[in-house]
Amino acid sequence: MGKLYGIGIGPGDPELLTLKAYRILREADVIFCPEKKAGAGSVAYEIVKGLLEGAGAKIVPLVYPK
Repeated sequence: MGKLYGIGIGPGDPELLTLKAYRILREADVIFCPEKKAGAGSVAYEIVKGLLEGAGAKIVPLVYPK
């Protein structure tokens, strides 16, 4: 059985992530990213995507409508 972590990305600057958040994101097999509507893209993912290059995690969008 795996673990589920909830990670906040803070004020939107990837350099302000904690080291622990960065480590967990880099080690994750699957990362769920919030979207306002299907296909809209995730602001949270856009902020951290540069940090995830080469990590190999599967990115799964989750729709959270207003």
